[in-house]
Order: sequence, then C-alpha cells, then structure tokens
Amino acid sequence: MIIFVLLGIISSIFQLVILREFSFSIAKNELAFILGAGFWVISCSLGSIARLPRKLQDPPLPLIACLSFIISIYLIHLAKLLNGMQYYEAASLKLVLLSSIALIGPTAFITGYIFKYLTLAYLNKNTAQRNTFAKFFAFEALGFFLGGLIFSLYFNNYSNPLIFSILPLLLIAGIKGIFRKTIISFFIIAATLISLRTFSPILQKEFGNSDILLNAGSGYGPIVIARKAYSTMIFSEGSLLATSEDKAAVEEAIHTGLAGINLSGEKDILFIGPALSQEINEIMKYNPGSLDSLHINPLISILSEYTTPYDIRRRVNFITDDPVLYLKETKKKYDAILAISPPPSSLSLNRYFTEDFYRLIKTKLKPAGIFSFSMPSKREILSPQFAKFNSSIINALDKVFNYRLIIPSDTMIIVASPDKEINDYDLIENFIKVNPATDFFTIYHFKDNLKPSAREYIQNRLDAKIPANTNLTPSGFLNYLILEQIKFYPDLKINQGKTGKNIIAALFIFWLLIIAFSFLSKRIYYLLNIGAVGFISIAMTAVIFVLFQAYCGALYWKLGLLIAFFMAGLSTGILIISSKQIYRPKLLSVIFLCWGIAIIALLLSLKKLGEVRYADIIFYSFSLLCGFLSGGVYPVVAQGLLESRMKEKKITTAIYAADLTGAFLGTLACGTLLIPFLGVTGSLISLLILSLTLCARNLWA
Repeated sequence: MIIFVLLGIISSIFQLVILREFSFSIAKNELAFILGAGFWVISCSLGSIARLPRKLQDPPLPLIACLSFIISIYLIHLAKLLNGMQYYEAASLKLVLLSSIALIGPTAFITGYIFKYLTLAYLNKNTAQRNTFAKFFAFEALGFFLGGLIFSLYFNNYSNPLIFSILPLLLIAGIKGIFRKTIISFFIIAATLISLRTFSPILQKEFGNSDILLNAGSGYGPIVIARKAYSTMIFSEGSLLATSEDKAAVEEAIHTGLAGINLSGEKDILFIGPALSQEINEIMKYNPGSLDSLHINPLISILSEYTTPYDIRRRVNFITDDPVLYLKETKKKYDAILAISPPPSSLSLNRYFTEDFYRLIKTKLKPAGIFSFSMPSKREILSPQFAKFNSSIINALDKVFNYRLIIPSDTMIIVASPDKEINDYDLIENFIKVNPATDFFTIYHFKDNLKPSAREYIQNRLDAKIPANTNLTPSGFLNYLILEQIKFYPDLKINQGKTGKNIIAALFIFWLLIIAFSFLSKRIYYLLNIGAVGFISIAMTAVIFVLFQAYCGALYWKLGLLIAFFMAGLSTGILIISSKQIYRPKLLSVIFLCWGIAIIALLLSLKKLGEVRYADIIFYSFSLLCGFLSGGVYPVVAQGLLESRMKEKKITTAIYAADLTGAFLGTLACGTLLIPFLGVTGSLISLLILSLTLCARNLWA
C-alpha cells in the first residue's frame, strides 16, 4: 500500500503545479483554476477506466509521467505565444477550455491509469478483503495529504516548475527488474536536468523574446521582470503590475487623489498597491507626516523599497501584510488612503473593489479623510458592458461613502469621503497650492478631466440597479470577465438575472433526474451516490477556495494545505468506516444529512468570516470535514457494489471513475454557473437542497 501513498504525493504536487502554471500563464483567474481542476479529475477518471493494447500492458509509467509533466509545462507557457497573444492579455473562454483539455488532461490521465495499474497489480497478487477496495483510496488520499503539506510548507515559492519532474522516481520500486529500474531512472533524471536548463529560453519566448531580468517564485505566484526595447515590465500572478512607461498615469492618479485633502499641516497617508512606478516619489511631494506603503507580497515590498531612492526610502514605512487584515487590526487612522491595483480580473484582485473592503477603508480614515482609487473605464463612449462593470464598483462604494467625485480619464479615478463633500473647485485649488513638479500631468490636464459635461455623461451611464460588488456576490469580477470576453465574442450578451433563474430551474431538473435514475438498479444507485458525493465535495471545495481568496488572499500559497486537509479527512473517513464495518445503506442518508448541516453552518458563518483574524483555520476545518464526509461513503458503496455481484477487479475503478466524474461536473457547474451567477450564498443553498434530497432518497432505500 506504500506505493499508493507515493502515487498520491506525486499526483498532488503535479496537480498543484500544473494548475498554478495554467492559472498564471493562461487563465488568470480562480474560476478558470476551478475548471482546470475539473478537467484534471475527469481525465484521472478516464485514465482509471482506460484499456491499453496487450503490447502496452507493462509500459514504463514513471518515465511517461515525467515526460508528460514536462511537455504540459512547456505547452502551458507557450500556449498564448502560439495563439499570437501577449502574456498579460486575457484569454478567450474557448482557449481556456481547449487548453484545459490538451495541457492538463494528459498528465492527469496518466496518474489515473497508474492508479488502475497499481490496484490490478495488487489484486493479482493478494486476496481482496472487505475493506481492501476502500484502502486503495485511503492510502492514495494519505499521499495527497502529504504532497499538499510538503508543497505548501516547502515548495510553494518555486521559480522553475520543472524541478518537480523528478518526482516519478518515487514509483521506481514498482518496476520489475533491476536493469529496467536503472534505465528508467536514468532517463527520468536526464529529462529533468535537460528540462531545467531549457525553462529560461521557454520563459523568454513566452514574454515575446524579452530579456528576463528576474524570475522569482513566491507563495502568491511568480514575479517576472522583463525588458524589451526600452520598456521594463513587472508581472505578478499573471497580471501586469507596472511598466517603465507608467509615469504619466501614476502622476495623474496620485495628484488627483491627494488634491482632495486639506493641505494644512502634515498628513498621514497610506498607499495600497505595488509602489514600483515612482508612486512613492509623487506622494512625497506633499511632504506627509507619515507614509505607509502596503502590499501583500513580500517580494513586491522588497522591489518597492529597491526602486525608491534612499533619501525618500528612509522616510517611508514599507509594510508587508494582507491589506484586508492590516486594515482590520491597525489602530492608525489616515488623512488619505490611495489604492492603485490592477483591475479585478481575478478574485484576489476583486477583493480590493468590494463593499467589504470600502467599509474597512472608511474605519481607518480621519474626519474629512479621503479615499482614492482608479479602475478601467472610457471617457468618451461608455459601452453597455463597461457601464455595468463601472456601476457594480460605484454602487459598492456608494453604500459606504456619503460623498464621491468621479473623474473620467483614460481610467476612471474616484475620490471619496465619508463626511467631506468633494468638488472640482477644491481639487483644482489644492493642486495649484502644492504645485508639484510633474513631467506629464499639468493643471490643464486636471481641468480637462474635471469638465462637467464629461462627468455628467459618466454619471448618467451608471446603473443603480446593478448589484454592488461584494466578496459573496462578486459582480465586479463577473462583469469584468464578461468585458474581457467581449473582445473575442462581440455579440456576447448575458442577462445575469435571467441566467440565474435558468440555472436554478436546470438544477431542479438535474436533481430530479438523479433521483429517478437511482431507482433503475442497485449498481446505478450506488454509483450515483458516489458521483453525487464527488459533485458536492468538489463544489463545496470550490466555494471554500473562493471564500479563502476573498478573506485570506493567499489561495495559491495555501492551496496545498486546503487540499491536504481535505485528503486527510478523506483518508480518515474511509479508514474509520472500514474499521467499524458499517456498511448499511442508511448510513448514506446520515452522511448526506451531515453535508446539509455543514453547509448550513457555513451559510450562517458567512457574515462573521470577514471579522475573524484567523479565518484560514475555519476553512481548513471545513476542508477536513468535507473530506471526512466524502471518505465515509467509499466503504459503503464498495460493499454495496460487491453485493450487487460486480467483479472485484472493477469495483475500485468504477468508484474512482464515478467519484471523479461527479467532481468534474461539480467544478464545471461551480466554475461557470453557480458561483458567477448565484454567488456564494446561492451556490451553498443549491448544494444544501441537493444534500437534503439525497438524504431523503437514501432513507427510502
């Protein structure tokens, strides 16, 4: 059984690395990450039921796994280049889906086939006991737990993903013959060394033949500094953070925002964002009493310090912390808070454009303090989708701040205050008084931006009926994704309200079909149960991922821990139920009832999660519980299939395939329908209905 633990470790790390690289290089957001996870599990499922020709019955599986992983990483980093796109550009939904199948699927298929191969090899040598089938899953889950733990604690800040291609060496013990073991080991080591040396040229190609000045790993994702011609670009988590050409935009954002404060006396200022394009230099022209520069990623904070002149650097307090957690805990209040962030193209970025975030900002402002930020928009012609996106953010802001002024430009700049009215006259007067030395942004640009006609046009285009952007209903994130997809599908029109109603109706029909099919035969009944468990568990896990990113902001760093706790629970659930030999079908009803109780508990705690400092512990606990409830079903289903006279050698792969198929449907439903259109609360309610329905169905059994 040790070999299953080793396979679990390899599968866990391969999955984490491939999905991370896929997210940062192609997909750019967490929903696509969830979809990628779905294609991983369905490919594993296909691998577990695949049949190879007899000539290929004993392939060198460790070497194949190594080569498949290397090729997947290569193609992930070259996919956009092959499609004529730049690294930082958004990908079309078609490209994301095809890339998921072609680049994630093969390695997952091989790991699924290896699982089948090892189970058959064990059953050919050993007599199957009652709990043997469940133990296969338990020991692989234990390996997944160890792999996730090891990855998150020691390897989450890797800079070269191909270092992990050496891992299939762990499976060499399962190869027959010392000579064959030696040859396969040699080729795995050689392939790993060659791939490590070739990653830099691949990265250079990915960034349009730029010179790569820095490729550094971090728990939050890779940080790459690339130079092409006379332009230097800094990327983090797949997003373009700054370029050497940003000076004009930085001057405009900083001076527009700071023109909103009363200039008498020294002011306390907080800057949130990557200070990589002379933002600090511009703020210091106002001679603040204190300046705090805040960013979540320690490597970005280090770069911010490095790019700031020494005489200015020593007057700035650089803080490395999650802005959300910092604002919750700091007792300091500010005269001005400036936030400059990439647009909400991912949930990790969306959390800085939500009503929840603005409420935190408000609590840290002094009387008459101002808050300023910017977002993508259009000054002259605001398209319907741009208007929806801008409305979702402005509506969130209006729920918190009493006063705000919109300044249309190439980006929309907003200056807001909880208790101080902001007008264009004061902004102009304050800017003239300071008269900062600027290279691009002048008083004439400022007056042009503040034209009443332009501001009135934007205000009239905003729609107060668009749902405000929040952590639980990320309408800003969804509207920005649609905005990006319109580039590829100009005729794309989505009525979010109508779509949500259609999804609810489709879910209702889907649940009824599951119940109806479960009466056809015992085998179908048991396999549908395990498929439903896969659906609910992965959907709940997806919701936990979204909540974790919203409240903790370190999903890609601690993703391995979330998966590790889920797998620990899965293994524990399998082993406990197997040892107790509780195989009664009515136990399934109890397990689905427990799912319902767990979902209710999460629903009731949603509003409180934002107030908890160590919310990540709560998410780990839910992951552990989800895994335990999932694992408890495996022994019951295995025994049920055995009693239905299914062949012993087919039971393990049948359960594996049904579980992963359900998980695939769960990721597909969550990633494209439930979370985007129903939000977190609506998604949990739909899962609650499914759990209670299956609870009632299993009582009937």
